[in-house]
Amino acid sequence: MRAATVVTLPDVTVTEIRPSVGQTLLWFLDRYRGEEGALNCPVLCRLRGPLDRDRLREAVDQVMSRHEALRTTFTGGGRRLRALVRPAVSPEIREVDLSGEPDPGASADREVAGELGTRIDATASAVRITLWRLAEDHHVLCFNMHHMVTDSWSCNVIFEDLCAALEGKAFGDTSAYSRFAEEQRETLAGPAGKRLSAFWGERLKDLSLPPLPIRQATAGAPRDTRLVQHVLDAPTVAALDALAKRERSTMFVVLLTAYYRALRSVSGAEDLAVATLFANRSAEHRRTVGFLANMVLLRTRLTGTDFAAHLRATHGTVMEAFVHQALPFQMLPINLGGTDRRLDDVVFQMMADPVYSTRAGGLDIEVLVPDDVATRFELELVAVPDRSTVRVLLFYNPDRFDREFVESLLAAYVGICTTAARGAAPHTHQAGGPPAAAHGRPR
Repeated sequence: MRAATVVTLPDVTVTEIRPSVGQTLLWFLDRYRGEEGALNCPVLCRLRGPLDRDRLREAVDQVMSRHEALRTTFTGGGRRLRALVRPAVSPEIREVDLSGEPDPGASADREVAGELGTRIDATASAVRITLWRLAEDHHVLCFNMHHMVTDSWSCNVIFEDLCAALEGKAFGDTSAYSRFAEEQRETLAGPAGKRLSAFWGERLKDLSLPPLPIRQATAGAPRDTRLVQHVLDAPTVAALDALAKRERSTMFVVLLTAYYRALRSVSGAEDLAVATLFANRSAEHRRTVGFLANMVLLRTRLTGTDFAAHLRATHGTVMEAFVHQALPFQMLPINLGGTDRRLDDVVFQMMADPVYSTRAGGLDIEVLVPDDVATRFELELVAVPDRSTVRVLLFYNPDRFDREFVESLLAAYVGICTTAARGAAPHTHQAGGPPAAAHGRPR
């Protein structure tokens, strides 16, 4: 492995490491599609109980010290992009007192939306922390990060480590993000990289994106994100889960199958490609914080009308992609040519079941899943498990899609899920689908 370089900057000595392939892509996106916080990836939680600010500060410092990625800033660009790791960082925790507002909860919602919609400058610090005080024993904490230093899986690790630090517990093993980045480069440069490229070249041969009523982007138009949503009720979710178990698959596959069917219903296409994010982690990197997740293109052909048959086809697609997920999305051997459509125009994601509540440091801590995060994609369906229900969030860029079309797509999706649930009977077989491949929303 290439040795890291020690660089002396004014008042601090930092270590220069090589950015990963994914970080290089996100740096480009940050410059051209990073407005409105589209590359923000927050840990957001509600704290109830007597808050010891010194203890919280110490816990935050421990988490920052533990994870190299959180102490990383970036400079340069393109092939000259550099990642600089500071040896010790104690970030500012911005405190905002809302306890005197007429409705502290509503004020907090507005403040959180503003924070999540504000871009993070990763040249100065990739981490921005805010603590809102709603009452003496009620706070909201936002550990907001640039996507270049984290992903959804990493957010879970950060939350767990923060709780452990509040409790004064010992940390388990971890590994530095720079190690993952170096291992990735070595893999892609060797025989394994050639095998990955060959697989995806064959899998995506002659691919064309489904015809959707997507407009050409307006030059110079500010990027915007809109949302339509629906909640799949508990009986529907239970029936879909039973169907997944009967087919020895997962809810991720069932909900993705419904998305394929909805896209087919509005486009007429049977050859469908949907992008998603996989965790892209080996066992040794399960506790590594950083941007490890990789976008994967899932191509499936639907024929006939049988939902179970479509589910099995989708399951095969997901399993193949899981095995071959390590090739970075920007290295896929495919060129659409002659169109401004992108391979990640249409995205499906399912968030992993979060730890909704826990207790640490004398506080009751509740994880909050915000809807107000911008998206860098044109059309993104996110399934969010919420105990016994599933929230379906369909984000879209109004410059590219009409709301009427997006609402019709969501209605089709909900109808397909409901119809599939009616035909599903509960069974008790254990699911045999892929491991937790779906990484969740890239925030």
